Amino acid sequence: MRLFGKKKPNSFLGVDIGASSIKVAEFANHKGRARLLTYGYAELPNAAAGDTLFDQPKAAGELLSRVCREAGTKSTAAMAALPTSNVFSTILSIPEVKDARARQAAVNTEVAKLSPLPLSEMILQTTFLDEEQKGKPKEEKAAQEKRTAFRVLVTGAAKTFIQKYIETFKAAKLNLQAIDTEALALVRALVGKDKGAILMLDIGSKRTNIVIVEKGIPFVSRSITIGGNTVTNQLMRTMGLSEADADRVKRDLGVAPPAASGLAGGLPKLLEPIMQPLVNEIRYAFQLYASMELAQIKQIEKIIVTGGSSHLPRIPEYLAQTLNMNVYRGDPWARVVYPAEVASVLEEIGPRMSVAVGLAMREIE
Repeated sequence: MRLFGKKKPNSFLGVDIGASSIKVAEFANHKGRARLLTYGYAELPNAAAGDTLFDQPKAAGELLSRVCREAGTKSTAAMAALPTSNVFSTILSIPEVKDARARQAAVNTEVAKLSPLPLSEMILQTTFLDEEQKGKPKEEKAAQEKRTAFRVLVTGAAKTFIQKYIETFKAAKLNLQAIDTEALALVRALVGKDKGAILMLDIGSKRTNIVIVEKGIPFVSRSITIGGNTVTNQLMRTMGLSEADADRVKRDLGVAPPAASGLAGGLPKLLEPIMQPLVNEIRYAFQLYASMELAQIKQIEKIIVTGGSSHLPRIPEYLAQTLNMNVYRGDPWARVVYPAEVASVLEEIGPRMSVAVGLAMREIE
């Protein structure tokens, strides 16, 4: 799925622009699998008066250009992802209509009732979820032939916000081939062909995204203002540290073995300001999904944790115990070919690279 796109290039550059960081991953097609060519990432300097990268297309473009230069990327064809907090997404049930034009008109009528902006100010992508029938059992085909409605996934964003992406990539001298969503990039990188109902928890520095997918389709997408910076602020308050020192302590906690850091027994106290509200949000997302008439599975099978702040200690264990379900740290490199000698480095940076990896994989599907 894409909001817009062009012809496939020979290699693919996935670019994840966060509120305060940029991550890139470059892949080539290796016998139908993604082969890693290079990767890179950088943080936004703290001087930017609170502005995010999304609000500074020129500065973001310059930073992106530097990341690509230092990483040694070759491709100028790039894929980007819209942040969950800036994406409008809904799944509709539309009465069956044979004429394609009339069907799209029916979709637009329903979307106009829900969209936060007039449709003239949005770029929308419509995907008919129940169209594909190839390879399905005869009884399933027969049931679909009798259906009176079909499900539609509609995803979109404001034209003004997408224009900022265009300006950013123009400043970086990259060709923006397509714009995806973070949710779909994460599905590609972490879920693959798993058709179960899965909750993905993407913990970033400033925001955490909660996405529930069923058969690879996002049914619930929520974004909340809780992230790794919450821990940094907590360390600054309780220990009297500077922001730089607090951030360093936080990162050290993430890479230290539990026994060495004294955290083997349970969740560190400093993580409670993140995890308690997150658990409440996760439970609310469960309720939303279970109440959706168009969802078919209803029961979440597992949680996949990712994002730059997911390295914080005992997060999967805490969630597994609190929610009584299987929780895993996602591995975005699981379906990627890469040299064995970089395995340890990729494992360490994997969580922060998940969206970039999913974007770079998209044209190899």
